[in-house]
Amino acid sequence: MRGNKAENIERAIASLQVALTVYTKQDLSLKWAETQNNLAIAYGNRIKGDKAENLEMAITAFQNSLQIFTAENFPIECLTVSHNLGDLYFQKAEWQWAIKTYKIAIKAVEISCSWAITEIRRQEIISQAITVYYSIVESYINLGQIDKAIEYVALSKNRTLVELIANRDLYPKGDISPTVIQKLDRLRREITIE
Repeated sequence: MRGNKAENIERAIASLQVALTVYTKQDLSLKWAETQNNLAIAYGNRIKGDKAENLEMAITAFQNSLQIFTAENFPIECLTVSHNLGDLYFQKAEWQWAIKTYKIAIKAVEISCSWAITEIRRQEIISQAITVYYSIVESYINLGQIDKAIEYVALSKNRTLVELIANRDLYPKGDISPTVIQKLDRLRREITIE
């Protein structure tokens, strides 16, 4: 973008607010949710105005977006939005809210991975989400809940291990029995349900 960054952000916010008069939650819910997400990003990057107020506006817009982008219906979008929202709460040292939001992101990761057709796509999703696990662990540590932090460290490691073992392409000799693969598939489904 050319010109003054602060002015460009102000123009973007104004344009997005106008767009929300056209993209309503009732009539164009996906466009509305996308616009809310973009508005949240703009407020999060806003230079003008009170920083705390801008963050609150960003939080509200992200929350609005998550009304449509749920983990069950739009897991990839939910992952992105809830990750960003969790990071805002983290930035504000609101650990409980950060944890609650990162849990939504983790649920979206689990669902996205279960829907992924290829192992490459599953790995892309996991790599996109790895910082969510780090952040939830750090949030629990900041609350002094070390046992919960360790639980999420184990969860992230177990998820990666299950994915690696279940991927037959990593074992070209086919040394894994179908029974083990079935058990791992069952575990993957159980992880998704949790």
